[in-house]
Amino acid sequence: MNKIDLSGKHAVVTGGSSGIGAAVVRALASAGASVTVMARKRYHSAGDSELYDDPKVEFIELDVSDGKTVTRVFADVAARKGIDISVLAAGLLLSGKVLDTDDETWRRTMAVNLDGVFYATRESIRHMMAQGRGGKLVSIGSIFGYRGCQGFAAYCTSKGGALNFTRQVAMDYAAHGINVNAVAPGFVHTAMTDIYDKEMKETLAAQTPNGKWGTSQQIADAVMFLSSSLADHIHGQSILVDGGWTLGVFAQR
Repeated sequence: MNKIDLSGKHAVVTGGSSGIGAAVVRALASAGASVTVMARKRYHSAGDSELYDDPKVEFIELDVSDGKTVTRVFADVAARKGIDISVLAAGLLLSGKVLDTDDETWRRTMAVNLDGVFYATRESIRHMMAQGRGGKLVSIGSIFGYRGCQGFAAYCTSKGGALNFTRQVAMDYAAHGINVNAVAPGFVHTAMTDIYDKEMKETLAAQTPNGKWGTSQQIADAVMFLSSSLADHIHGQSILVDGGWTLGVFAQR
């Protein structure tokens, strides 16, 4: 059995201070990597404050929608530690059909979920190329990069764009030893999905073939795989971690 060992690697994780991002930070650090968390807040809940008890983990304040700041912060981190792994977990979930979506909601969603992925990807690739030793880039997508969801016009559009962006960047930089992939979670218990009430959560679980919502750790496990040498021959893919939800309509028996 191959054990994932990331000793000697340095990873950056945008949106790494809570939810899926925080689970990814814990997983990468447990495999031996040093990790720089880039997020707007150091942590969002008391349960995530222990991230920084690990001396291998540091925090840098960053709003991924600010392109100039992304460029500066990535350059600083690359100069001090290098960038071997880049995980893009920053995201924003706002609801609304097209007629209910104002300009600010649309622009803010795109600024974080699409522009932020572009900025962080560009700087990750820039520094991985300069280092000359390849690298792993993994973005956190969504099942709604594959299909629509009623009432989430901006969110689904942003995730669909980011998914195709992953394919494009992977094609352009595979020859340089840089693996660009994504993980697309289904319904996962995080603060972001607290917009769903108990009844809706139960309905969505019932529509899922394995009958469950996922956990942040399950998403982090997929990210770990794509961040390791086990994924050296994988380019431009998105791993669906959704309990089978996207397979189609599930008839309960």
